[in-house]
Amino acid sequence: MAEADREYVLGSSDNEIIRLGFQHEVWTEATTDLWENAGITYAHRVADLGCGPGFATLELARVVGNAGHVSAVDASDKFVKLLKERVESLRIENIDVSKGDVTSLKLEADSYDFAFSRWLYCFLKEPERAAEEAHNILRPGGRLVILDYLNYLAAGVFPGSKKLNSVFQAYMKEVNKFYGSYNVGNELPAILEGLGFEIVSLTPINRIARPGEPVWQWVEMFNEISVPKLTRKRIWSAKQRKDFEAEWEKAKEEPGTFFFSPPMIGIVAEKVEQG
Repeated sequence: MAEADREYVLGSSDNEIIRLGFQHEVWTEATTDLWENAGITYAHRVADLGCGPGFATLELARVVGNAGHVSAVDASDKFVKLLKERVESLRIENIDVSKGDVTSLKLEADSYDFAFSRWLYCFLKEPERAAEEAHNILRPGGRLVILDYLNYLAAGVFPGSKKLNSVFQAYMKEVNKFYGSYNVGNELPAILEGLGFEIVSLTPINRIARPGEPVWQWVEMFNEISVPKLTRKRIWSAKQRKDFEAEWEKAKEEPGTFFFSPPMIGIVAEKVEQG
């Protein structure tokens, strides 16, 4: 999540928490593959930065086991409270949860084996500040693991229409105006190397789905929460919203329709040991 609720495009409503849970299910395989590629395993210390309600946090805790530890940080009071309650109710002993700003961490320097963030940097006006903080808390040889958007406007519904796919341009306009960039993955490798990281791997992450399939449902749930915000923020008119919603329903019935998800990037970057 971003630096504060007001800066997170989808907020922290109950419906958004449900959506985040479903999103986690849809992208769990891609996420855990990235962790495996990075080398996150038993007994490691991991910082989950911008953890949200903690769906990935709980997975990480299982991966590192009781000999490891996960420090989860988020700016949202609600998300932090929910995760703390979940940790306490499940009696999980290898997670600590704290409210904090990812651009000004209060975690111990040079003490984590890994730092992980998923869909965080795209919501930050200054992603380099969060990357610098991650660099500070990692031990020499520790690794930063990121999953984020790379080329948002490559997404679309096909065959589709200009009116239908204008929603992705509207989302891009919104995030650029109020938050960060849905193309942040283009910038991150250069930012990381400039801060003293060495890029270990860059992985393309993408999915295609037909109507009714999980990835289709993922974007549909996003639309249900996000499209009304476009009109409230005057990015779209009421007519544009109505036209889009009609086109979306029509597309679901068209033969051969599929959704191409926004291309994402998985980054593993290592903090270079000082000679």
